[in-house]
Amino acid sequence: MTTNPLCPACHGKTTFLAGESREALDRVWNLARCVACGTSFTFPKPDDATLQEVYRSCFSYEWYRDHYAAKKRDACQRLEEYRSVLGKHVLDFGGGVGYFSEVARAAGYDSTTYDPFTTAVAAAPASWDTVVALHVLEHANDLDRICRQMKAFLVPGGRLLLAVPNFSGRGYREVGMQWVWAQPPLIHLFHFTAVGLRALLTRHGFVDIQVSYHERWDANNHCDVTHARLYRISGALWGMPLLRRIPAYRRLIAMGNSRLRFHGLCRSLARPPANRAEYSELQVTATLPRT
Repeated sequence: MTTNPLCPACHGKTTFLAGESREALDRVWNLARCVACGTSFTFPKPDDATLQEVYRSCFSYEWYRDHYAAKKRDACQRLEEYRSVLGKHVLDFGGGVGYFSEVARAAGYDSTTYDPFTTAVAAAPASWDTVVALHVLEHANDLDRICRQMKAFLVPGGRLLLAVPNFSGRGYREVGMQWVWAQPPLIHLFHFTAVGLRALLTRHGFVDIQVSYHERWDANNHCDVTHARLYRISGALWGMPLLRRIPAYRRLIAMGNSRLRFHGLCRSLARPPANRAEYSELQVTATLPRT
């Protein structure tokens, strides 16, 4: 008999979600949901070796290369949004290809991308004014470990900025685990709520925790809820087994889909919901106390 785990975000009691078991890597993974904070997560927790196998065998880095222009445009938009939070020294934590640190450096910030699972780039501890982690936490198999790592890089009084898929948003509610940013069970291990992230960051000593909600080009209510079927089909064209072997074809489809999605983002923002918590992205900022 499987014992229900405690919530890794708030340590509350959990229940398993009916009908949400999935098979991957020759075993069954369940989805648990916290009764207290609403956070959902994969159970059992995959270990580091399992996740390395997932990203080696199941994750397409070609997609990121082919959509480079769109990802860089998104990074530029984010930089403008984040200026009030950023200090001079900005660590892009878990930033993958490094779009955000690239545009930050071009704008005059001292910025680098740090991957906690490699040693290719070193980053000095306790020396960064701001740590930015964009869509990193949902991939982590140990929330406490990753919070300790991010915290260790900050100077006293430094700011942490997190962005994750919004489990309280319209996408999850209407499309469920088929929503574009859901990706269970092993790409996204966590599906966060604002309540859960507040509890997690408070437990790790952060203060002045602020929450906001946003739409993005690669996940928004126009493209991925209202017209989800249409955009799912257009997105699938990039991954057609035979044609994707042709780089020029992939890049052409990526360019067309990116344009469609940025247009969809504009349409979504032009008709804001009464409650911005319906939006696709949950963003949290928090401060490391000076003493």
